[in-house]
Amino acid sequence: MKIAIASCLQESNNFSPVATTYDDFTPVFGPAVFERHRGKLTEMGGFLDILDTTEATIEPICAAWAITANRLRRADFARLLNEFAQHLKAANPDALLLAMHGAQTAQGEDDVEGRFLEIARQILGPDKPIILTLDLHANITQRMVALANAIVGYHTYPHIDMFETGQKAARLLLRTLAGEVRPAMAYHKLPLIIQAENSQTYRGPMHELITAAQALEASGQAEAISIFPVQPWLDIAEMGCAVVAVTNNKPKSAQAQADKLAKQLWKRKAEFETKLIPVPEAIAAALALPVGPTVLAESSDSTGSGSPGDSTGVLKHLLKAQLTGPAAIFLVDPATVAAAFEAGVGATISRRIGGCFDKKNSKPVPVEAYVKLLSDGSWTARARGYNTGITTSLGRAAVLVSGHVHILVAERSAMTVDPELFRSQGIEPIYCQIVVVKSPNGFRAAYEPIAKAIFVVDTPGVSSANLRQMPFKRVPRPLYPLDTEGF
Repeated sequence: MKIAIASCLQESNNFSPVATTYDDFTPVFGPAVFERHRGKLTEMGGFLDILDTTEATIEPICAAWAITANRLRRADFARLLNEFAQHLKAANPDALLLAMHGAQTAQGEDDVEGRFLEIARQILGPDKPIILTLDLHANITQRMVALANAIVGYHTYPHIDMFETGQKAARLLLRTLAGEVRPAMAYHKLPLIIQAENSQTYRGPMHELITAAQALEASGQAEAISIFPVQPWLDIAEMGCAVVAVTNNKPKSAQAQADKLAKQLWKRKAEFETKLIPVPEAIAAALALPVGPTVLAESSDSTGSGSPGDSTGVLKHLLKAQLTGPAAIFLVDPATVAAAFEAGVGATISRRIGGCFDKKNSKPVPVEAYVKLLSDGSWTARARGYNTGITTSLGRAAVLVSGHVHILVAERSAMTVDPELFRSQGIEPIYCQIVVVKSPNGFRAAYEPIAKAIFVVDTPGVSSANLRQMPFKRVPRPLYPLDTEGF
């Protein structure tokens, strides 16, 4: 028995000013897949953890991941898809485990996951099983449901169950190949998008919905139940939250389960509304606390939601604040990094920094800063969550110090949900008065245990929670909360 494993993950934001390229995925093929993911807390790591205990031959196809940005360029998409197809065809497997995000777009393609599944189905034929794992913020399409035998989504946000999701999918595939399960899948799509800031799965309305889904799985009524509250910055025609249910050869039951949970999600939609805090108010509250760190979450510039990470919406206020302890903030600004390297450690530089990509929402701010550290930007994620154990690069990076403000400036974007991002560059968040993360929610897994207070702040940006202000053109209407009538 030959089982192929593959991953190609990216979340798109169609309002981002930054396009995605082939190199952003740093793809590897063949045995290099094992080197990247075996023993790591990723979906692929979960696949391998289960398959390594069997006598199956594992066929590694590809492993690719890119940070969130706008659409993948057309030629680069064609290249990535072609390489996936070539390696899958050469492997000629009996089944496929495929890890994708579920909200990826490319130039000329709104549904990258659906297109990958089309190619996989053409190569494998109609009878070989394909099981797809997806991020909880996936946008489910009719094509995905038609072409995969089963879809298995994360149950956590912040996302800390990638590994377990991979294990779950691998077990389901093995039971399918053994004839123990005949997956029957159904879904229910809603005319709904919700803000990410208030959709944690460990408390609140999403927790209660996920708990209901897990109860169906635990009772044996479902093989997998996945709730997909969708990331809301996709401007595509087939857009909206969804629930997917997989049963053992009980299609009517699958549809009933998906319908019931979707109706509950729709009924509770207003509970996800988020209140954002003005930045000066959040800083004042942080300064009033005797100890830190206080976390300011600038979700409108979330690097994990497709924003470029160059916002000065918080930075401009930090530079003016009467801080009594260090503050840490991440910023993407390649030209400033180059200037820091030219000046060298110990030098003082004067520059206007930030606002170099999203020029509509941010303007550069003047900074005179001491160059404290220069590095190659290499760092390894340690916190449970995104790419745990995987080493990535910021490109070249510099730490600039202006008063109490420590600015980690990088050539490339990065997820800011893991304190290790700062620690790897000599900044310890625990000892900071204020830490700025560019994330709506994913940071909570690692930062809530150490934060004395958390404020989600109100700044403009391409991943803003102010969804009614975003320039949607192609989404289906009516769509809540953009519309409140017509349902």
